Amino acid sequence: MSRNPFDDYVSTSATSTQPIRSYTTMGNGSIEDEADYYEREIEKYLQDSLDSTERSRRHLDNSEKIGVATAQELLEQREKLERTEKNLDEIHRTTQITQRNLNSLKSVFGGFFKNKFSRKPEEAKDVSAVPQSKSANRLSETAAALSSGGGSSASFSGPSTGGPTLNESSRAAIRGTRWEAMDNQIDENLDAMSSNLRNLQRLGLDLGKEVDAQNEMLDRIEVKARRNDDVVRSQDKQMQKLLGTNANAGETTVESLTPSMDTSTKMSLFMKASSFLK
Repeated sequence: MSRNPFDDYVSTSATSTQPIRSYTTMGNGSIEDEADYYEREIEKYLQDSLDSTERSRRHLDNSEKIGVATAQELLEQREKLERTEKNLDEIHRTTQITQRNLNSLKSVFGGFFKNKFSRKPEEAKDVSAVPQSKSANRLSETAAALSSGGGSSASFSGPSTGGPTLNESSRAAIRGTRWEAMDNQIDENLDAMSSNLRNLQRLGLDLGKEVDAQNEMLDRIEVKARRNDDVVRSQDKQMQKLLGTNANAGETTVESLTPSMDTSTKMSLFMKASSFLK
């Protein structure tokens, strides 16, 4: 016959005088130990939060400084690009005057009747000034405000996310303790971080607009540089023909009209004719 192996087991829980061990309490289960444990946990949580917000605030401050430095470098680059574009415009104006003089010289050495009845060469057109950039002005204002305002203290307008991190009952519970000072510092850090983020957003938008504007300027510079290069090459060929260099047969050149003159005499004649036609 089978036998229950637990028949001989006698429970000692009813007769034992030892307290039942609790796995939900700390230490020996006293209220003071539990209070100390929760205090340590609360302070650890607040200290971790404070350290985290301090690190984040420093990183955002550094990011803002880098953004301002980038804006200043971008504005300096714009000044260089504007000077380059103005120089290209001045070169173009000079080539227009040169072309007018070349046309006049062609008329002189091509025949006086041609010079008399030919249309007067067009005057050199005034070169349009480089357009003012609104993006550069806005970026300059933003960078100046952040530089002089000391970072987050010069916050731009935006949605405010301020407010205490703890509710009223929690704040009332820690009022007058060291935890209240820690919580206030956390709130201050969060407000500063929110301000930093608004500044970085404004700075990022202004930087993006200025980069787009400078890309357009680079496109204009490329077009003007190619145009000036083509004009200079064309005028160089015209001058070679006037000087009789690589002249094709049948063309009327200075060499065929004045075969006995040397190069210096020809150039002197060119300059006198050019000043006369001006």
